[in-house]
Amino acid sequence: MKITTILFLLFAFNSSSAQKIETITIPKGIVYNYCSDKIIDKTKKMITSNIADSTDYSLLQKTLIVGPVLWSRFKEYKKIQTIEKGKVSFHVDDLILEGKMSQDINDSKIIWNEFRKEITENYIIRKANEQELRYYWSVISFDIDEPLLIVETKNHNYILNVLKKDLKLMWLDEVPPLNKESGNENSKVVMYRDGKVIDSIPKGVKETKLEKVVFLNSDAELKENSSIEDINEILTKMKAIFEELFKNSDKPGKIMVQIELGKIENKIDFAVRDELDLDIMKEFEKKINAEKYPNSKKDPIKIQFIFKVNSFDDSE
Repeated sequence: MKITTILFLLFAFNSSSAQKIETITIPKGIVYNYCSDKIIDKTKKMITSNIADSTDYSLLQKTLIVGPVLWSRFKEYKKIQTIEKGKVSFHVDDLILEGKMSQDINDSKIIWNEFRKEITENYIIRKANEQELRYYWSVISFDIDEPLLIVETKNHNYILNVLKKDLKLMWLDEVPPLNKESGNENSKVVMYRDGKVIDSIPKGVKETKLEKVVFLNSDAELKENSSIEDINEILTKMKAIFEELFKNSDKPGKIMVQIELGKIENKIDFAVRDELDLDIMKEFEKKINAEKYPNSKKDPIKIQFIFKVNSFDDSE
């Protein structure tokens, strides 16, 4: 079985090339990586062109994730409903947030066309503010890398996260409206848990456990290519290794293990953040890689396991 390991160490990187960078206020606990203003400007021009020109889809790729807030509206649109594959479930503790992931460029175009229709008046493209970063961070399971831009209209603020390497859109979402019932619609401080606006966040306790599981395939694709027994086997093996190695670790951190089950071979990627004990992490990778996991029956299946070590939930 071929195993690919990627370890992202989260250290602040300051470029010595003295490139101009527009900085923003980053809320505490959020990992945000800047890119140059040159790339930001180029991305803004691409977004503007892709919105204005009905034949321009240069920003798109076959894989495009629609986040939970935008999907809560888009899933009701008839043309969006023609996209059969790509249901995404964000499993956060006992809560399941629905999203969508296109797996074909034509499906990405359908999604973009619906987005384009909503931009019918003047809009601005800018970097995210603290409120928007808190929401996005509460949903995703990876570091925030620029270009991350907001398309702001009168009624909606859209989140567009573009890949720096090729300037392709990988995440499209919408910032949830403020909770007017709580009376905080004019508040400058908005808090989120599991992608939803809340009034307060309980402090809770630091824990070492599996935080969430994210399935990057539709229910139908999972049933066709895997089984509950296979997924439980993978989960059981990973949890056992994690608990054995990290149960007494004092250094806080988060671990993402993404496994792609293929018909012939499987691939595993790792990512870490915060002050995780890297010596233990090396042993964790070694043991995870040494295990044998079931293959998919036909098409690839991707699953992410998010573990936290001596840490609060992301939103806390």
